[in-house]
Amino acid sequence: MSVVSSLSRTEVRLLKAAVRKESSAAAAERLLADSVRKGHDKLALHRYLSLHRIDAGRCAPYEDYCRQVAGRLPGEALQRVLRHVSQMD
Repeated sequence: MSVVSSLSRTEVRLLKAAVRKESSAAAAERLLADSVRKGHDKLALHRYLSLHRIDAGRCAPYEDYCRQVAGRLPGEALQRVLRHVSQMD
């Protein structure tokens, strides 16, 4: 994981659009790194799963963190994350 300052709201919006419209792995990874840095666990897990769909090879640096997050989430919360990500396909 590279050291990068927190993203602004404008940057987040632009990166989310790049993920949605272009399936940009670089944008997805920047969003994931930002969520991890900010401690937004459920959002990080969601973004990890999104990045995994686009380019699983880029997920390795975040895998342990996201496994820990998934292990701490109540079952229903984890199911909601999985449902939401599956609806994005």
